Amino acid sequence: MTIEWDVPIEMPNGAVVRADVFRPAEAGRYPVIMTHGVYGKGLPIERFRHNMVTNLQAHPMLNTVRGADLADITDPDALDDVALGDYRVWEVVDPSIWVPAGYVCVRIDSRGSGTSAGRLDPMSPGEIDDYVECIEWAGTQPWSNGRVGLCGKSYYAMTQWLVAARRPEHLAAICVWHGLSDWYRDATRHGGIMYQFWETFWYPQLVLPVQHGAGAGTNPHSGLPITGEVSLDADTLAANRADIVQQIRDHPVVDDYHRQRTPDLGRIEVPLLAAADWSDHDLHLRGTIRGFRTVASTNTWLEIHAGGQFDDPESVELQMRFFDYHLKDSIGNWDTQPRVQLAIRQADGSASRFDSTDWPVPGTTWTPWYADFSAKSLGANPPANETSDTYDAAGEGVALLGPAAGDDTTLLGPVAARIFLSSSTTDADLFLTVDAVDPDGHLVELRDHRTGLTPVSIGWQRASQRAIDPARSEPGQPFHTHDNPESLRPGEIVQVDIELCPTSLHLPAGHRLRLTVRGHGTGHDDLFDRPPAVFHNSVTLYGGTEFPSHLLVPTITGVRSGRSSDIAH
Repeated sequence: MTIEWDVPIEMPNGAVVRADVFRPAEAGRYPVIMTHGVYGKGLPIERFRHNMVTNLQAHPMLNTVRGADLADITDPDALDDVALGDYRVWEVVDPSIWVPAGYVCVRIDSRGSGTSAGRLDPMSPGEIDDYVECIEWAGTQPWSNGRVGLCGKSYYAMTQWLVAARRPEHLAAICVWHGLSDWYRDATRHGGIMYQFWETFWYPQLVLPVQHGAGAGTNPHSGLPITGEVSLDADTLAANRADIVQQIRDHPVVDDYHRQRTPDLGRIEVPLLAAADWSDHDLHLRGTIRGFRTVASTNTWLEIHAGGQFDDPESVELQMRFFDYHLKDSIGNWDTQPRVQLAIRQADGSASRFDSTDWPVPGTTWTPWYADFSAKSLGANPPANETSDTYDAAGEGVALLGPAAGDDTTLLGPVAARIFLSSSTTDADLFLTVDAVDPDGHLVELRDHRTGLTPVSIGWQRASQRAIDPARSEPGQPFHTHDNPESLRPGEIVQVDIELCPTSLHLPAGHRLRLTVRGHGTGHDDLFDRPPAVFHNSVTLYGGTEFPSHLLVPTITGVRSGRSSDIAH
């Protein structure tokens, strides 16, 4: 393998970003796998994880705001020492695997991060301008066959949507592994409620330590500084970056700030492999599926798993088959890959595979389960008499238990709810959680990336932002405009539709669903966004024929509970 460190790539305005290029030692023209982002191309994954373990132990509160997607961010066995030849960095492909397979791996520090000087402004139009130039640069190098593929997780997936929508000439295929696609709805404001992940965890813990000039040490393989030759003081560093936290606070509704950072998916025409995880509720699940469904490309594939990591052998095999086919003149067996490949989670913690031709799966039906707040239950029909229940927003909320499944039932698809409520103040935040319980009342222990517990589904919604766009709404997926908040009048009953995250679960006979409605939730308690005078309120929920509050559950038939593959046509 031939390695070139800190290769300069000049932008049209004279700025320079820097790349590490890993390529086969044998001369030739090879397809390119590229990443461009903010996590430091020279920071080894072992050191990155070791630093995060140390930091999370010192600041336990950080654990409450990091998303399920970030399971591989820590490893209790990670060391500060880095093995010779271990060129891995976080959430990008491993050149030790991809270069021997006939690829050139190009890692680029985006402007203002790592070794690339300039102003740090993640997800901004300027950052994507640079990304376009880098793709065109890589597509015209003497070692390139002119085909550039993008493959990376999370941030390196999110920006793929944005740059692919620009249609660079040499971009040939994208693999979006856990990539949210709506800066407002998926990322910064769940249901209109500010998500603290960006202010408390992501920016200060993941991005700023490798800002250009921050002094993050040296790359043990190259001996070069990870964040450039300069060492800048705190004031200069602050002046050289966007204040993402303040930006999010300053833009509580959808406006140009969010639109500039949300891709026009209809402009994406290159082949797409989109991958998500069922437990990734708070970051990427919704947006990855939305991207798959919305892009203009006719060559699209969706894979949703239940656990596992970006660099697991099974994941790498899937990624490489996709790129072999699209960057190497249709080499391999990708033409046999099902368009939609889904993990069906089982109540015992295992998963089976289900293949389909589309999402939502053809033949999906949505069943409303109506709330009876007096009986604390969900049923097939609204209660004959009007019912209600009141909870304090700071308390445990209201839990409703569904009927026992008479037969094995497979839940698969988008989930939604409709709640009729009134508030003691001018607004209310709703936090909905759907769990499964066994016949003995014990919680079904579904596992997330970190092997912690995860609900069947989760959803959030601010009552003042309840306005729906009917033209963009679908079964199980109300689409909120988030552009014209309407305050409540204390005591006024209003209808609020909530989009919950899509789900997958084979529910055995005798098991039940449990819906919990609360007024607070982890990672959503920014005091600027949720002033106590408004959101430390009491909320009354209503059910009955006049106010038919309900949970809308997706089910499909013909799916077995075993590990064999089922196919929906």
